[in-house]
Amino acid sequence: MTDDRLPVVVSGVTKGLGRALARRFAGLGYPVAGCGRDTAALHALRAELGGGHRFDRVDVTDAARVEDWARQVQEDLGAPGLVVANAGAINAPAPLWEVPPEEFDAVMRVNVGGVYAMARAFVPRIAEGGALVTVSSGWGRNPRAMLATYTASKFAVEGLTRALAEEAARLRPGVRVVAADPGGGIDTDMLATCLPDEHHTYPTPDEWARTAADALIHRLPAERSEDTLILS
Repeated sequence: MTDDRLPVVVSGVTKGLGRALARRFAGLGYPVAGCGRDTAALHALRAELGGGHRFDRVDVTDAARVEDWARQVQEDLGAPGLVVANAGAINAPAPLWEVPPEEFDAVMRVNVGGVYAMARAFVPRIAEGGALVTVSSGWGRNPRAMLATYTASKFAVEGLTRALAEEAARLRPGVRVVAADPGGGIDTDMLATCLPDEHHTYPTPDEWARTAADALIHRLPAERSEDTLILS
């Protein structure tokens, strides 16, 4: 990412890591565009962070809506220097054969389809020297029993990101595409789903975002890399 205070775009800003990143980047002086599905939480962010930002109700599983939103963001704030495809979902811990088809589909639509929609809409719009960052997980490289659905979705994100990075290197050489791992447990609602007895022992999202935002500003690889960036 450049240091020109270009706009930062983050999906899934109504809670957890996305909300923490939006707050942190706004606090550092970056215009922030964020999306999510919780209208009340979006209103709260607007009230908290004030003007110069935009927060819109967008479902990342709707690629046409994401495309329309990306156009609006570019017209309003300018070409983004950083886009973080953060929106995510997790399945309730269970062996795969007990995961309902609708739950499997929902996780895949958000975690994989949402990254596709964000990449499709924003990679052509990212400013020269900017980056698209997809949020993966350690479980996207090391399988987690009872979370096979989530694990599969994050393995898919890692593969999609590597292929997309190669495409960008050929066709948009001034734009980098990087997968990022939050870097261990963060006390979010999603972690509480799979680690109900210990999630509260991990850093809060706002604590994590102080380090994570710095990494996204200063530690993104200068060229295409297959290494996942660890945000810790």
